[in-house]
Amino acid sequence: MTSWAPAIAVTGVLLGACAGGPAPQGPTPADLPALEAAQKLHPQDAAVLTRLGIAYYDAKQYDHARDVLNSALTINRQNYPAYIYLGLSYEELGKLDSARASYTTAASQAKDAAQRGAVEDRLTLLTRKELRQAARQAIAQEAALSQAPPTANAIAVFPFTYLGANPELQPLGRGLTQLIITDLGKLPKLTLLERERVQALVDEMALNESGRVDPGTGARSGRMLRAARVVQGSVQDVPGKTDLRLDASVIDATNSSIVATGTGSDPLQQLFDLEKTVLFRLIDQMGIALTPAERRALTERPTADLQAFLAYSRGLVDEDRGDYAAAEADYAAAVARDPNFRAAKDRKDQAQRAAQASALAPSVLAGITPGGNLGLGGPSVTPPPPDRSSILRTGVLFTIPTIGSTLTSRTAGGGGPVTREPGVRPQLPEALGSDNAGQPGGLLGTILIIITRP
Repeated sequence: MTSWAPAIAVTGVLLGACAGGPAPQGPTPADLPALEAAQKLHPQDAAVLTRLGIAYYDAKQYDHARDVLNSALTINRQNYPAYIYLGLSYEELGKLDSARASYTTAASQAKDAAQRGAVEDRLTLLTRKELRQAARQAIAQEAALSQAPPTANAIAVFPFTYLGANPELQPLGRGLTQLIITDLGKLPKLTLLERERVQALVDEMALNESGRVDPGTGARSGRMLRAARVVQGSVQDVPGKTDLRLDASVIDATNSSIVATGTGSDPLQQLFDLEKTVLFRLIDQMGIALTPAERRALTERPTADLQAFLAYSRGLVDEDRGDYAAAEADYAAAVARDPNFRAAKDRKDQAQRAAQASALAPSVLAGITPGGNLGLGGPSVTPPPPDRSSILRTGVLFTIPTIGSTLTSRTAGGGGPVTREPGVRPQLPEALGSDNAGQPGGLLGTILIIITRP
C-alpha cells in the first residue's frame, strides 16, 4: 500500500474539488501542499486560488499571497474574502495605496452594515500607517521638499513640550496641541494640518524635547510638511507657585523667522483662559482680523472640568502609541466626568472601533465562517473522509499526451509503471484501453486509474 499513497492523495484532492465536499476548516500553512496541487489541477478556480492566497498570507509569504489573490480576482471580481486578504498582504508589503484600494472595494461588497463598518475601521488603522509612511518619505525627500513652495495658509501645530516635573501634567502638552489646532481650525483663512500627521513626522524624526522648540528645527519640519507656518511651544510649572506658564511661537517655514509669540501664566485651574490668552496674541501678531462670530467661536471651551481634559490628553498619548484600548478607557473617564465633552465622546467612539479592528482576526474580517466557508460557493479542496464501507471511488484523469511528453501511470493490478518516452509510442496494457484508431498507445487517449479497496 505504500506505493499507492501519492495517487490516493492527489485523487482525493481532485474528487473533493470536482464533486464538492465538507466545508474546509480554514486554509492554513499546513494546507499549502494540497492547495498548491489543487491549484495546478484547477488554475481557473477562484475559490481554490482564494484559499491558497489565504494560506500563503498565514505563512507570511505575502508576495505569493498577493499574486495568487490577484489571480483569483481576475477570475471572479465578486470575491470579498480575496479583497480583504489582498489588502492585508499589501499592508505587509508596504503597498498602502493598494491596500486602501482593496479594502475600499471590499467595503462595497460587504454583506451588511456590520461587515462594512469593520472594513471602514480597518481603513482607519491604515490611515495611521499611511501617515508614518508619508513621514518617512518626506524625510527621504527633504532636499526636494525644501525647494518646493509651501501650501498657502497651511499651518502645522507641533506637539507642545511639557517642561515640568509632575508626570500627571505631562499629557497636557498633547491636549493643548489638539486644543490649539481645533481653535485655529475655526478660522476659514487657515488650513490646519492634522495633529496625527505632524505627530507622525515628529516620531519619525525622533526629535528631542529641545529640538521641538528650536525655530530652525521647526522650520525644517514645516517644509517637509509643506506648511507655510509652524506653531510650537512649551508648557511648564512656575517654580514656587501653582501656576502654569505657556509659551508659543509661530515660525515662517521658508526662512525660519519668528512671525508671532505668545506667553501667559495662570493657575492650573485657569488652563483654558491661559490657552485663549496665548492664542489671541498669536492671531493678532499674525495680522488675522477676526469677525465677531469668529471671536465668539474662539472663546468656547471644550470642557469646564480640568480632570476631564487631563484624561482626554492621556487618551491622545495612548492613541499616538497605538494603544487604542487604553485610549478608549481614558476618553471614557473624560466623558464620565463631563458628559458634554463632545471631543472626548468622538475620540472614545473612534478609539473603541480602532481597538476592535486591531483585535479582529483576519479570517473574521474576511467573513470566513467557523466551518471555513468563504461564502463564494464552488468546490472545496479538502479531501472528503474515506468511505470504508464500499470500494473506493474510481478516479478518472483525462490527458492528451503529445509527441515529446512523458507519461507515467500504474495498472490496477499493481504492475509496474508505464512510461511514454519523448517521441516514442508506448505499448500500453490492454487494461488501459486503446486510442481512437483502435491501436494501443495512440497519440490521443484516456488513462483510467482504478484504485481498489485493499
